[in-house]
Amino acid sequence: MRLGTSVPARQPLVDADAVGAELVQIHLSAPRNWKDPVGRGDASELAASGRVAAVHSPYLVNPASATATVRDRSWHCLQAELDACVTVSADGLVVHAGQAGVEGTIDQAIERWLQGIGGLTGDVPLLIENTATGTAAPGRHLEDWIRLVEALRQEAVVPIGVCLDTCHAFAGDPAAGTDPAGWVTEVRERLGGIDVLHVNDSKVPAGGGQDRHASLGDGEMGDALPAMVTASGAPAALLETPGDDDRRRADLEWLAKVADVRVG
Repeated sequence: MRLGTSVPARQPLVDADAVGAELVQIHLSAPRNWKDPVGRGDASELAASGRVAAVHSPYLVNPASATATVRDRSWHCLQAELDACVTVSADGLVVHAGQAGVEGTIDQAIERWLQGIGGLTGDVPLLIENTATGTAAPGRHLEDWIRLVEALRQEAVVPIGVCLDTCHAFAGDPAAGTDPAGWVTEVRERLGGIDVLHVNDSKVPAGGGQDRHASLGDGEMGDALPAMVTASGAPAALLETPGDDDRRRADLEWLAKVADVRVG
């Protein structure tokens, strides 16, 4: 398992080195608008480093949305992001599984995904991330998430992989809080492995239905967090925890101890 962290876009490798992270997750466009990625002056350096474990798509992306305009923008955005991932040799593009809205259903959410997934092209894997909130969110509960990923693999041209977020699992699906290692093992067995692990503690209790990350050991997950990490078998584990460099460095040291790897 190689360890890393989500970092600001300006100087990702410098910021990673400051906390002893081997890998990085970055945004290639503003995370909260629909603007396409722009060329990076350090793209060649990032590509040559082999350290870009993931690019995270903008948070507005929701192919399951009940609004056609949002779906159209989401597909355009995902293609632009996949193309930009090539320039930095990213190992994958992370996207949240989305939701169908307060009056929607899981079936509708999956069907909307399937309506557009075949139009995406490229060789960079699209990593479907589980989610913590929503009643019509196909990434919240294990069976729905597995169903979505399996359905996308039937229709997609691009490779479809898996990003598991520990906070999202714990806060979103009560079963993950009851049997965290077993929940993660079932993901691995039924989906063929976990490509990227987002390692975050949760500010809310198991099944709380809110996406609120906490620094490792400061949240409600307790023994569930190391159980998920060790059961994941993921080649890359990335922090998305709050705090300054000192806190992030401490989180990486905690993670390295649990994963039994060196950091820094």
